[in-house]
Amino acid sequence: MRNELWGTLKVLNSGVRGGSLLSSGGPPSTGGSSSIFRRDKLGLAISAVLLSTAGVSWVAVYTLMPLMSSSSDMMGVASMVSSLSLTSVGVFELVWVVGMAAMMFPAMIPIMLFYEKVATNAEPNPSLARTVGTPLFLLGYLSMYAVLGLLAYLAVFAAVSALPSIPLIASIAFLGPTLVLALAGLYQLSPLKIKALMYCISPLGFFAAHSKKGLFGSFQMGVSNGTYCVGCCWAYMLVMLAIAVMSLPFMIIIAGLIVIEKVIARGAVWFNRVVAASFLLVAAAVLFFPNLLSML
Repeated sequence: MRNELWGTLKVLNSGVRGGSLLSSGGPPSTGGSSSIFRRDKLGLAISAVLLSTAGVSWVAVYTLMPLMSSSSDMMGVASMVSSLSLTSVGVFELVWVVGMAAMMFPAMIPIMLFYEKVATNAEPNPSLARTVGTPLFLLGYLSMYAVLGLLAYLAVFAAVSALPSIPLIASIAFLGPTLVLALAGLYQLSPLKIKALMYCISPLGFFAAHSKKGLFGSFQMGVSNGTYCVGCCWAYMLVMLAIAVMSLPFMIIIAGLIVIEKVIARGAVWFNRVVAASFLLVAAAVLFFPNLLSML
């Protein structure tokens, strides 16, 4: 599929050079592939669907959130991971994945616009790729966040279960929030974070490296994009789960931060440094003033 994709990109590029896409003497041409450079109906429809789905997901998260609280006396994140029963894990995964759709779909608009307008044109049946391949792409994307949610659930459950039997862990548990925030701040500056972020903000770079054909290929591309997105944002999600206990206001803040990082700042070094410094400052503040988090 890469050859077909590059062929489509060459057509687009030649159109730009020939003036057919951005003509200096008049409005852009309305033909064929030039639509990728305009706010056409397809682009508006894709954006509207993703934003509407995110909106519905926010309402669903608000409705489902009470189901995650355990009936036990546990507090904080421990109340959400008190059992390994299929019901407890299933409810957590449901709320987690719906929450990821709410938080991440707005930042997915650029990658999905490119998929719809360019990648699908390299398919034998572009219409089928758009109508069926698009949901499969998003399903593959969300599947990687489902894996992240399951790993987070198991890790927190293991840590909570170990507290009573390992006194050392219990004695340093107060350092947990500081360590999580510091880890998030340091990861923001790591090469792995930067590499993953570059694929998230560059649809051309992503599809040039990971384009695949067919409906299963759409799902595979979604998995690949979701993998990069998890690599970029897992530290945010760790803070959201371990520190904010998936509170709705904090989820909205993190979602806004991700949109700014991927769509507006687009991986700008200064923005990464500001976010990293903010996490590290809060980590230091929490270390000396442990009650600070309860005031936020």
